[in-house]
Amino acid sequence: MLFVLYAILLIGGMWLVGVAFAAPTLSSLIFVAGVLCIAAAVAVPITAQRMDSDPPGR
Repeated sequence: MLFVLYAILLIGGMWLVGVAFAAPTLSSLIFVAGVLCIAAAVAVPITAQRMDSDPPGR
């Protein structure tokens, strides 16, 4: 399940970055949205690993 979320965010972010160069309007906002999606894709596994290694209440 987590892999699917990671893949969707990563591929969607790459797609948004690519589309930003061809967009006639709001290209900068589309580019920033793509970069944020890629950053979220990197953050998901890191956050999941931290949650697994450090259980709450410890």
